[in-house]
Amino acid sequence: MPAPTNTLLIEGSFSELAEEFAQYIDTLRKEGNLQSEIAPLLEPIRQQEQSEGEADLKQRDEVLKKLVGAAAVLNGAPEKEITPSYNLLVHLVHQSSNADVFLPRICTYLAKPITTSPQFGPTLAISILTTIFNTLNTNDSSRYHVLLAIVAVIRQSGSGYAFEALKPQLASQLPTWLAAWELDEEEIQKVHLAIADAATAAGDDDLAQTHVVQALQTIPAAEATKPAARDLAVRALASALRRPTVFDFTPLTASDAVQSLRSSDSTLFELLEIFTSDTLDAYEEFVAANPLSSISGGVLAEAADALQTKMRLLTLTSLASSTPSRSLPYATIASALRVPASDVEMWVIDTIRAGLVEGKLSQLKQEFLIHRATYRVFGEKQWAEVQGRLMVWRRSLEGVLEVIRTERERFIREGIQAAADQENAATQGKTGDKSRAGGDRRRHQQPREVEPVAE
Repeated sequence: MPAPTNTLLIEGSFSELAEEFAQYIDTLRKEGNLQSEIAPLLEPIRQQEQSEGEADLKQRDEVLKKLVGAAAVLNGAPEKEITPSYNLLVHLVHQSSNADVFLPRICTYLAKPITTSPQFGPTLAISILTTIFNTLNTNDSSRYHVLLAIVAVIRQSGSGYAFEALKPQLASQLPTWLAAWELDEEEIQKVHLAIADAATAAGDDDLAQTHVVQALQTIPAAEATKPAARDLAVRALASALRRPTVFDFTPLTASDAVQSLRSSDSTLFELLEIFTSDTLDAYEEFVAANPLSSISGGVLAEAADALQTKMRLLTLTSLASSTPSRSLPYATIASALRVPASDVEMWVIDTIRAGLVEGKLSQLKQEFLIHRATYRVFGEKQWAEVQGRLMVWRRSLEGVLEVIRTERERFIREGIQAAADQENAATQGKTGDKSRAGGDRRRHQQPREVEPVAE
């Protein structure tokens, strides 16, 4: 799989290696034409190499045109010779004036089956393509063609293991690669669609849906009504509706190509609007009037059960998010979902597993206690609900603050009073001690004798 860049080292001069490769091609084709065709072209190159003069890159390109043009025969080479022969060709191409001219064609060859190794051919092709990818600079746009070829081989082989090995690179590096290669919107779209096809072949439908939507986002507004844009919009929308894990349709409604379906595929767009913000009642009315097999060429003909299941989950989500009391009786849920009361808990659990709501079931009270619910759409009505709940929360907090303030004031008053009482008690104690001390002194004072004074 793609990794940090490295260098492919093969000993020998260009002329020697080119002649060796041509001889090998003639052996595979059982003809001697290629070697004789490039001999006149190699002579001046050989003279330059012997004199250590500056290489004539244009002359090399003429040789490479013939070598690369005949290289398709390598897919029929013996299994053990395929990798070294392609590595030799890649080494020669890297010595041209413009490798970008030749590498896409080599990638095209490798994306085709290797006939002499049906079992290990895809692994060999991916290994060779990975070598090519890693010998190119990170910002080299030729990597675009190599990546497409790698993804094509993975898709054709249906190798889940190979795709799993590629996924971490796509997750961490793909945006950086696309930016570095300076691709136009059409090329970026091609990459995302190729990855989506490979993901589908490998059984990763969630990742496939992600890249289909990213491909859809590359369509400029000016081209939103074109047939190709319409086809991609229908594919993305139908896939999103069928996928059991897709509940957020905002990326689709934000697409100009999807919005153009309002006129080209009005019933499909109406169905999107129902899944975006409406409930099971509206869905059943829609299906009664518009059979799924008649919508946009029958793209949803086999999805009746999946659509109804998803609509029930979304309906329960809407109920939970719009309930002021944060408590939903089982009877209300059963009525809205058109299911028996005995199945209510199952549907609530499925909705929780989908990440749409959080809460707790109370079998005793026969109600669902809502802790959190997802808003399917967030507009003026939802802002009003949020404002109302924030006001209730604010009043509750104000009540709590008032209680805290009252208790704090009471605590302060009681503290001041307690301190004053202690001070008074201490003062009175000291005064009593002084009074007692004076009395004691008077009590202990001895009477004095008074002598009479003679008159």
